[in-house]
Amino acid sequence: MDCKLIALDMDDTLLTSEKVVSEQNKQAINAALEKGIKVVLCSGRTHNAVIKYVKGLGIKGSNQYMITNGGAIIENLSGKIVFQELMSNEFYREFVKFIEDNQLHYNVVDKDGNTYTSGKEWLDKYTIMQAYENENGLYLKEPDQLPNDFQIVKAIINGEKSELDGISDKVHQRFDKNYFVVRTGVGFLEVFPQNVNKGVALEALCNKLNINLNQVMAMGDRDNDIPMLKKVGKGIAMENAQPGVKEVADFVTADNNHSGVALAIKKFSL
Repeated sequence: MDCKLIALDMDDTLLTSEKVVSEQNKQAINAALEKGIKVVLCSGRTHNAVIKYVKGLGIKGSNQYMITNGGAIIENLSGKIVFQELMSNEFYREFVKFIEDNQLHYNVVDKDGNTYTSGKEWLDKYTIMQAYENENGLYLKEPDQLPNDFQIVKAIINGEKSELDGISDKVHQRFDKNYFVVRTGVGFLEVFPQNVNKGVALEALCNKLNINLNQVMAMGDRDNDIPMLKKVGKGIAMENAQPGVKEVADFVTADNNHSGVALAIKKFSL
């Protein structure tokens, strides 16, 4: 394919289980960059949890981009936000009421990557993981302790797999009409603005860059990657991907611990 842009999910795609980028993946990405192909990290993570990997890969400058918060924010690598979609304090309050009514654990993230949750007797480990990844504050606040114009990029229900499996249908019934609900990883069931997903963000970025989606390759492993895999010319699923992701993919590469990203880049773009 005449590849102009490669969009990469991070967790369990670009990153190994130890959360590092393999040497083979680094070399393939560097080869693509040298060829003039844009490489865009496209993650549910926040800015701080993505930027260190971007810098480590040598992707930089105002003409390179990253997509964060599951598609809610697109920014160039000089720090300029070119797109963002936020959710209101009204939704935040509605979400927290649902959490309390169903005795769940949660966190929400603002546009600066700060993490907020209610001050309960104990904090869920996935909430702590989220705040650690974000490398910003973890604030114990109720919605009514925050300004009326306070906005968030995403809301996350945290819990073990069995707990999220048990509540998933109820969450979809409650929020699907006006929001985009998706499992993004172990311990995370996330709610985004309705028209926010990786596919919509990637299409918006390609329109800005005047790149045809047929010239784009995207790789991922989970349900939140499906929208971008379906939109692009070459959708790649990891060997460790969920079955639904493999179903929509054009090709299944090696798993994230065996440099599947590098294999696909070499096969289709170099």
